[in-house]
Amino acid sequence: MATKVRADIKDGQRHELKYLHYLAAEDNPNYWVENSGLFNTFLPEAIPNYNKTEPEKVIEGVNNQLIIMGRDRPRGPDSGYGGLGNSHAGCIDIIAGMSGMMVQEFSSTGEVILTDKSPELDAARIYISQRTNIDENFNLTHGRVGSPQTRSGIAIKADGVRIIARDGIKLVTGTDTYNSQGVKINIVSGIDLIAGNQDIGLEPLVKGARLTEALDKIIDHITQLTGIVNSLQHSYIQTLTGLATHMHVATGPGAPTSPSPDLAAKVFTQYANMVSLMGDLTTHQKNSVMLKGQYLFPAGEGYINSKFNTTN
Repeated sequence: MATKVRADIKDGQRHELKYLHYLAAEDNPNYWVENSGLFNTFLPEAIPNYNKTEPEKVIEGVNNQLIIMGRDRPRGPDSGYGGLGNSHAGCIDIIAGMSGMMVQEFSSTGEVILTDKSPELDAARIYISQRTNIDENFNLTHGRVGSPQTRSGIAIKADGVRIIARDGIKLVTGTDTYNSQGVKINIVSGIDLIAGNQDIGLEPLVKGARLTEALDKIIDHITQLTGIVNSLQHSYIQTLTGLATHMHVATGPGAPTSPSPDLAAKVFTQYANMVSLMGDLTTHQKNSVMLKGQYLFPAGEGYINSKFNTTN
């Protein structure tokens, strides 16, 4: 097998180092034991034969690590703006684990297998391109901020991605007047936090300080309404008490009675109170409508939602 592989290799010097362990194993039965990889010693494993184009510069390690410097190429030689023959499309692609667990050096018949980049299979990757369609290349959903075309882009992809800072992390958009293509930026793009690569159900993020202020005012309004209702209840109880204890003045048996003097006084007093409380209720209703417009509508001065940033 090893002899056949060597016979099929065109770039002999480069690939001879790659398949050296197969040749060494023929002469040393203990080769695989001696090269177990323990304590970060040498570990023979499959290393892909990257399908390199002539202008690309490739720095390659012995455990499937590559730094590829060329033009925009997310997949095979015909992909990206490099595949279209565009200039101003310089690209640096850092890959650890090209093709992941599917990596193959050669076929069962000993023929060398050439491997292209794969956003789906490559285990861990940092893709930096001067001109690219970054969302399209990595199959990302459109989201609220959209999928820019013909722009510079950086993609970081792995099973787990962690961004760690000892001081702080800022996610900032809209810092410059012009983009990488020299086009003036006329709108501010926000930040989408998308789980599951599904942009259905994206909602604006809530601004905490404004939400706190809005809830505080709502609670104040509820407290005011409670006071108004208590006053109404008190007036109603006084009226009921007057009805239960009132007396009429009669001039003789069967003669018409006069209005109750004590009840009449109480009713007129409570009527005036009721009119005043009805005015308070009207004012409260107007204040509630204004509060809703101020905090719960996009045009409001204190709108609690972010106008730019969303999440699902």
